[in-house]
Amino acid sequence: MENAEMKKFGLGLVALLLAAQPFATGIAAAQTAPATDAPAAANAAEREICKAEKPTGTRLAKKKTCRTKAEWDEFYRLQRAETEQMQRNDMANKTPKG
Repeated sequence: MENAEMKKFGLGLVALLLAAQPFATGIAAAQTAPATDAPAAANAAEREICKAEKPTGTRLAKKKTCRTKAEWDEFYRLQRAETEQMQRNDMANKTPKG
């Protein structure tokens, strides 16, 4: 190879190595990441989740409610239990008596 071609090859090689460096450090960081995910998972359960609710009878107003994941789970569990209770009561009232 000529001197000019060697310089181009050398510069290209340096550019390639510099471009690959973030990927190599990203792989190393990804391999150590699972050790730090445990505290993040614990904090995710405590983090508030906000939802916008539309009150019945209006299209404009929205109510923002914020709860933790455990509180939302309990809220939905109670709603399901109340719905099932109403359905059982409704079926009991429709059964023929006598």
